[in-house]
Amino acid sequence: MSQPLVRQLNKWHGYAMMIGGMIGAGLFVVTGEAGGQAGPSVPFGYLVLLPIILCTAVGYLVFLSTPLGDEPGGAYTHISRTFNNPLIGFIFMWFQYIALIGVISIMGISFGQFIAPLFPGISPVALASVIVLLFYALNVVEVRWFGRIQLWMTAILLIAIAVLVIPGLFSMNLGYYKPLFPFGLDGFIRILPSLFFSYFGFEQLAQAGGEMKNSRSSMPKTMLIGLFVTAIIYFSVSFVAFGHLPYQTLAKSHHAMADVSAQYLPGIGKWVVTLGIVMAFATTLNSVLMVASRMLYSFSKDRALPKIFARVNSRFGTPHLALTVNTVLVLLLLWTHTLQFILNISLQGMFIMYIGHAFALLALPFVRPQLYESARVKPPKWLVVLCGVVSITVLVSFSYHLILSVWPLLTVWLAAGLALYFLNYWAHAGERSKVRLIGDRE
Repeated sequence: MSQPLVRQLNKWHGYAMMIGGMIGAGLFVVTGEAGGQAGPSVPFGYLVLLPIILCTAVGYLVFLSTPLGDEPGGAYTHISRTFNNPLIGFIFMWFQYIALIGVISIMGISFGQFIAPLFPGISPVALASVIVLLFYALNVVEVRWFGRIQLWMTAILLIAIAVLVIPGLFSMNLGYYKPLFPFGLDGFIRILPSLFFSYFGFEQLAQAGGEMKNSRSSMPKTMLIGLFVTAIIYFSVSFVAFGHLPYQTLAKSHHAMADVSAQYLPGIGKWVVTLGIVMAFATTLNSVLMVASRMLYSFSKDRALPKIFARVNSRFGTPHLALTVNTVLVLLLLWTHTLQFILNISLQGMFIMYIGHAFALLALPFVRPQLYESARVKPPKWLVVLCGVVSITVLVSFSYHLILSVWPLLTVWLAAGLALYFLNYWAHAGERSKVRLIGDRE
């Protein structure tokens, strides 16, 4: 019998996991790209999207404050327990699972390409493999080491951002913000779906439910504060960027913040930006590796997938087999050059998961009233319904055109997931009825 997960993470580890996991290297590298479509109004897009993100986050705040918050699984646990059906939760989270594997692969190869000039003669794929294996080893060791390293890396990332932003606020040319909407409001609206992707990953914290101390009380607060902090960072970095260079220049730059920092941080700007990019890659890779393994662990605990993936290392208290499987999948994607396949469905997979979670929030007070009443964060029903409807409406509108282009790939991935689910279901039909589904406590 496997050992349980160990509660060794505190709220500061939670902040590092959430903020560090959300702030990717794209914040530094491609900040100005959206300016080609919307001009200098880009920073305000992050603020406009914040209420929509908060509506999407309300479901997590509620579910994490119920007894379900004491377990890993995130949206899988929330959806499956709301509808009393593991298959429904599995279908929605199966899309997020492949999205996370894709994120790890893409971040790994991007990291490898970024540092390749420092290691002439070594391919970016080989460097990416080494980086992924290093973070795999870190994740296998006790989760407290994952938390400590994530906290230190996030602290360095935030210091680098502060060095970039604070001096930049005092040397801006606000004339670059005129006109604010050079392409009209239509151009501004067109960039909102792409900016929305910047907030993807805020829900990663939910996967740490089985390892966070005082999870039901700490995680909702950590998630809410972390969202506001991240939004402030996104706005501040982009506000400084468009205040130092014309949007036409930023739109053509492949290293936007490096070019921006050169305007007011001569000499050290390049090194500050480089350090920030390295930490942005590292914090995202570390966090997503952890999250994807807890997702596979939760599937297996419910016998949605073979139970072997739910084994916990007796020495380290981590789901080492789930981590190993995910790492092997990432390495296969890197070395077989099939990243484009994953990239095409990763973003849509996240949208589908968020939509499913919003439906679970809408249903919760009416389908599982006992669970709703047990929540420590319990908005009135009218607010729950409003947030669910707003979230679903916006997410469907954002994802409509994208899903039309990738639906064949999504169908293939769904078929593969259903095949695995039912093969395992039939193989363990008798045993499954004896398994207590994680989080079934009200």
